[in-house]
Amino acid sequence: MKTRVVNGVEVQLKNGRLFVEGKYRFLKIGKPLRDFSDKEDVERLIADLDVIQSKNYNCLELNCYWHHMDRDGDGVVDVDLDPLKRLIDEICARGIFVSLSVETYGVGGGQIPDGYWDLYPESIAVGVDGKQVSDVEFGYMSKVPSLYSEDYLRVSRSYISDLASKLDMSKILYCETTVEPQYMGDLSLDYSMEARRAYEKWTAENHPDAQPFPAEFPIPQEFVFDPVWNQFRAEWLAKWVSDDAKAFRAVAGDDAWVACEYLDADEPTMMNRCGDPIAFLKGLKTIDILQVNWHWHYGNRAPNLKAYQRVKVAMELTGADWVVTEHMTINGTDYHAKEMHELLVNTIRNGSQFGWEFVDVAADLDDPAVPEGEVVPGDFKPAHFSVYDKDWNPKPSMAVVEDNWDYWMDMIRSATGL
Repeated sequence: MKTRVVNGVEVQLKNGRLFVEGKYRFLKIGKPLRDFSDKEDVERLIADLDVIQSKNYNCLELNCYWHHMDRDGDGVVDVDLDPLKRLIDEICARGIFVSLSVETYGVGGGQIPDGYWDLYPESIAVGVDGKQVSDVEFGYMSKVPSLYSEDYLRVSRSYISDLASKLDMSKILYCETTVEPQYMGDLSLDYSMEARRAYEKWTAENHPDAQPFPAEFPIPQEFVFDPVWNQFRAEWLAKWVSDDAKAFRAVAGDDAWVACEYLDADEPTMMNRCGDPIAFLKGLKTIDILQVNWHWHYGNRAPNLKAYQRVKVAMELTGADWVVTEHMTINGTDYHAKEMHELLVNTIRNGSQFGWEFVDVAADLDDPAVPEGEVVPGDFKPAHFSVYDKDWNPKPSMAVVEDNWDYWMDMIRSATGL
C-alpha cells in the first residue's frame, strides 16, 4: 500500500486501485492536448473545465512537451509558467486530480527542441545502415535522439527536474515519463558510437563472451537479432525510464507516483521496439503505474491479450506491485463504437480498475465523426484525436462510454467487490 497526500487529501494505491480518503475512486482521466506555454490556449481550456467536470472527469493529465516549454533546448524551462500554474489551481479547485506528463523523445509526436540539436547535433540515433534516424514510422519526421547519448540523457532529465521544481508537486497525483518508451518499430536502433560504448561496458560486466559490436556498417543481421544485444537494449530502455522517474522524484520526493507506458504492438516489431520485452518489464521495478498499449490489437481488431500476459509474467518474476491500466483507453480516431463493449470489458478483466484515459478532451472544430463499418485507422486521418464534436457531444465510440456511464461503473464495482 502506497499512501500520500495530494492537494490536501489522503490517497492510496492498494491492490492496483486508487483510494481517496479511504474510499475507492475509479478515475476518468482526460488528456487535453494543448500547448501549455500558450496563455490563450490555457485560458480556453480553463473556460471548458466546468463542461469537462460535468462529464465525470476526475483527473486531467497535462502533457508538457519539451519543445513547448524549453525553446533553446538547454534543459531549463524558458517560458512563463504562470498560465500552467493557474490551470493546475483551477483544476484542483474543482476537486479534480492533476497528473503531469512529459514527452522528451522524438518518436510518436514528441519533438526535441531545435535549440538542443544546435548544441548537440551528434546525439542522434543511428540505424543499421549508419544513417541518422527520423520518425518515419509515425510520419512526424522528427529527429530521434540516441538513448545512449549522455548529452541527451543529461539535458532531457534537466528539463524534467526543472519543470517539476517550478510547479507545486503536492498538487500532482502522479507523473508520467515519455509517451510509449521504445526505440522504434519500423527500424532497428541504435548503433551510434554512444551505443557501442555502453554495450561494451555492459558486456564486460555481464557477458564477457558476448558477440562484439560490429566494426562497420551495415550492421550484420546476426548481431541485430543477437539475444544478448537485445537483452542489453531492453535493460537500457528500462533504465532510461527508471532514471527519468528519478528526475521527477528528485523534486517531488521519493514517494511520488510515476507511471510508464508499455507498448506491446504487432509481434514482429517487438524486438525492434524494446529488445526482450520481459527483460524490459523486469527493469521497471521502481514504476508504480504501468499503462498498457496496445490493449486493443489494431490488426486483429480484438483484445491484445499478449500485452497483459507479459505484464503478469513480469510481475510474478519480480514481485512488482504495479497498478495495471491502459494508455489512451480510447481516442477519437482509432476505434469504432461496435468495438467498445469488448474493448472496455477487456480492460476491466485484465487491468486493476485504476481508471480509463481518454484522448483528446476537446471540442473538435475540425474533425467529422469516425465512420462506422470496416474502415481501419490507416484509412481515416482526422486532424486530431478528439473524442468530442464541436458541441462537446461524444463521438460514436465515446458515446458508448458516456451514454452508459452508470452501467460501466456498476460493472467495475462488481469486478472489484468495492
